[in-house]
Amino acid sequence: MGRDRIERLVARWANEAVAAGREEVWDELLAEDVLDLSRPMASRGRESFKARSRAVSAALADRSVTVDNLVVDGDRIAWRWTLTGTHVGTFLDLAPAGKRVTLRGANFQRLQDGAVVEHWTLADLAGLGRQLRG
Repeated sequence: MGRDRIERLVARWANEAVAAGREEVWDELLAEDVLDLSRPMASRGRESFKARSRAVSAALADRSVTVDNLVVDGDRIAWRWTLTGTHVGTFLDLAPAGKRVTLRGANFQRLQDGAVVEHWTLADLAGLGRQLRG
């Protein structure tokens, strides 16, 4: 998979799946049995991505995602991102504050046949929690 296609995949992830909350886009970006290593218990399938997307969409309005950096190494990619939004729904067990907040993180992924087959997100949830409480 060439860099141009990878950049388009990452842009769709950031802009369509996360920022716009278009849940159906996950079906196009992820292999059916994608391995999600983002939680303490790994899971297979697209549902964990869709569930996180629903939670983010419910909690943060006016979302935007910026891809800060992208590294490509064969079938493996890593990218840093910044998500901003307005806190309008419960998130991290915190009631809506109406504040504009920023969440930063990084995704590490393995690609196969044009889709993500393995994924791991590191997100600064502690920093987001401080913003929501502060």
